[in-house]
Amino acid sequence: MTKQMKKQQSIPQKIGSALATLACVCAILLCTVVLVQVYTQGYVNIAGFSMFRVVTGSMEPTIPVGSLLLSQDVPISQIETDDVVCFVSEEPRSQGKIITHRVVNVMEDSQGAIVLETKGDANLIADGYFVSSENLIGRVIWHTKEGNIMAAVMSFLSSGVGFLLCVVFPVLLVAGFILRSCVRNIRKEMDTVMQELEQEDEKNAQNEEDYEAMKERVRRELLEEFAQGAKNHEDKEEPETIE
Repeated sequence: MTKQMKKQQSIPQKIGSALATLACVCAILLCTVVLVQVYTQGYVNIAGFSMFRVVTGSMEPTIPVGSLLLSQDVPISQIETDDVVCFVSEEPRSQGKIITHRVVNVMEDSQGAIVLETKGDANLIADGYFVSSENLIGRVIWHTKEGNIMAAVMSFLSSGVGFLLCVVFPVLLVAGFILRSCVRNIRKEMDTVMQELEQEDEKNAQNEEDYEAMKERVRRELLEEFAQGAKNHEDKEEPETIE
C-alpha cells in the first residue's frame, strides 16, 4: 500500500473517529439525564434551579402531562398567591413525591411560620397538607407548552423503549467501534513488531554470511602466504651450479 493510499484512508478514519466520539458523548449525556429523572424523580438542584417532568394531569390545561418545567429556589416568604410551586408531598398517598401545584393561600401556622395552601388546577379541592419551608423546592419560572418537541423527546427517553434505542444501543455501538479500533491498533503493533523481528533476523543472517565469507577470505590468504613462503624457502635451498 502506497503512502498516498494510506493518506486517503486516514481521512475517513478520522471522520469516523470524530463521529464515534460525538455519539459517545451524546449517549452519555442522554443516559445521565434519563437516570437522573428516574432515580431522583428529577430533583437535582444546580445553582438554585431544578428541572422536572410533569407526569400527572393535576395542573392541566396550564401545564400538560409530559411538560418540562424549571423551578427556582426562593424563600417561602417570597411566594405569593397564584404562584406555581414545586414541593415534596407530605400526604400519605403521595408521601415523598414531588408535586407541582398552584398556591391558593399564604398563611401562618400556630408557631407563626409561613405555610402554603396548594391546589392543582384540574383538582376540585385543595391539598390536604400545607407546604412548609422544609419541603418547598421552589417556584416555577418556566414550563413547556403542549406539543413541545423537547418535552416529547424527554418523555420518549424516559420510556423503556426510548432508553434502549437512544441510550443503551448507542453506547453499545460506540463500545463496539472502540473495541474494533483497539483490536486494529493491536494488530498493527503486532505486525510492526513481527516486521522488525524479521528484519533483525535478516540482518543477523547477513552478518553471519559476511562473517563466514571473511573467514574464508582470511583462510585463503593464509594458505596463499604459506604456499608463497614455502616456495621462497625451496628457492633458497637449491644448490648453485658449477660450470
